[in-house]
Amino acid sequence: MNIVKLEIKNPVATNSNKNIKNNIYIKKNFIFFSKLELTCILNLYSEQVSKGFWRDYALDSKIDNAIFSIYRYSQEIPLYQIIKNSQKGFRNKPSFCIKKGEEIISKSKCLFTILSNFEKKLSIKKLRNY
Repeated sequence: MNIVKLEIKNPVATNSNKNIKNNIYIKKNFIFFSKLELTCILNLYSEQVSKGFWRDYALDSKIDNAIFSIYRYSQEIPLYQIIKNSQKGFRNKPSFCIKKGEEIISKSKCLFTILSNFEKKLSIKKLRNY
């Protein structure tokens, strides 16, 4: 969990704004992928890029979830989204899911089981095409 602190200082102090505080702190709790989780996701992504299936990705972080979106073309809607959900107060027990559009393909508490299922589905689709 990372805490973002923004500090805004008033460069010119005048008589009219003496009641305004010079420092404003904004604390937000955002969910991020850990280094190990992001490494596993990027390994899968790089394999699929080398095969020519995927071409672009995006990372989003919000208060309750982190999203890794995978695109075939950069101007389309995402093909897949890998989502890390964590409710307020349960930040140490996240759940992961993979979505294709609005459909949830797989859901688990462990990212590695989801990614292994995801790799199997891609290989099955590849064999059916040939």
